[in-house]
Amino acid sequence: MLGYRVILTIAAPVLAAAFVIRRLKGQEDRESLANRFGDVAKADRPQIWLHGASNGELSSARPLIEALRQARPDLPIIVTSNSITGRDLVNGWSLPMVTAVCAPLDFRWMAKRFLRRQRVEAFISLENELWPNRITAAADQDVPVIFVAARLSKQSAKVWRRMPGIRAQMLAAIKLLAPQDKGSRQRFLTLGVRQARLAPLVDLKALYVAKPVETPALPEFPYTHTWLAASTHEGEDALIIEAHEALLERDNRVRLILAPRHPRRAAAIRDLIEDAGLICAQRSQLDEVTPETQVFLADTLGEMHLWYSAARVTFVGGSLVDNGGHTPYEPAAYGTALLHGPYLSNFQKIYRQLDAADAAIPVADGPSLAAGVDFALSSPLELVQNASAVTRQAADLETLIARILPLLPRPVEGL
Repeated sequence: MLGYRVILTIAAPVLAAAFVIRRLKGQEDRESLANRFGDVAKADRPQIWLHGASNGELSSARPLIEALRQARPDLPIIVTSNSITGRDLVNGWSLPMVTAVCAPLDFRWMAKRFLRRQRVEAFISLENELWPNRITAAADQDVPVIFVAARLSKQSAKVWRRMPGIRAQMLAAIKLLAPQDKGSRQRFLTLGVRQARLAPLVDLKALYVAKPVETPALPEFPYTHTWLAASTHEGEDALIIEAHEALLERDNRVRLILAPRHPRRAAAIRDLIEDAGLICAQRSQLDEVTPETQVFLADTLGEMHLWYSAARVTFVGGSLVDNGGHTPYEPAAYGTALLHGPYLSNFQKIYRQLDAADAAIPVADGPSLAAGVDFALSSPLELVQNASAVTRQAADLETLIARILPLLPRPVEGL
């Protein structure tokens, strides 16, 4: 553990310079920069601290957050994210007594300061967010550490095996760990997590429930001819636009909703769309959508449910480039047919199941994407029904909450 802290101390000037540069480039705002160095306003009452890496993890955790608030309405929740977009996503939900900030860096003094100033009574971390100083600082202040949907790859397990001191101290601090899958469960046991502290398997993404959409978000786009490219990454947009051009040659009624994972890339994506000669309307610019609009650039946060419900077919981004892919659970919940690329390391198991059940269409490039979308637009029903059968999992949120509640402080009268 001492070695880890020494390395962080040596790296501190470099990290500080890197974040200052990000601020100068407009990639950080003043508040996020202050948050990363532990500067957060003091809390006026005890809180639960919940941490997730970014949008995907936090979106999946919303049912957990809401269930905790329902079970313990006296305890506010302070949510931290590694990204500004994750922070803004959670704050955009406007949930009562739920506030999001950017996470402090994993320096021990920052973690201790955050825990103290936020009056943290329980620390919940999601998926693979194992930060040694944060975890041990919480344990030192008698704050229970809880991991939900904990994920540990074979490679990560090898790395932790080479650091027995840090690993033992960190894992001993964990009071409850709900693994995401059987492989992670076994790897955590092998590394030293006690059997008694394990909860049943939990995949937060399987908890997703479709939000009701009363009014169509894009009435000018005919549902039967609309496809969505969801959470796209750099390197995918050109292939998506290429596929859409091919689709328009076959049927000029086809419409595309393009929703980048990071809205800051919107200007560059719009350039690609217009360079291809396509008519574009951009959400953040409040452009008018007309029957002639061919591409709708959905460059906002917190509105994916609108686009899922507006599209008969969805290509799940982050999978045509090596980003590991994104969740199929959310689009499947809206009854939209699924397509994906070959890079699926983040969701290998579920995509294997979907492909085996003929519940999703794998694609590899622009032409195969065009062909896949064309097929799915014309024959979506079997794909949708098969996907629903695969993703309809019994997510035992009640059991998880029942395991968490005894670790929380007793309710205080008057709060």
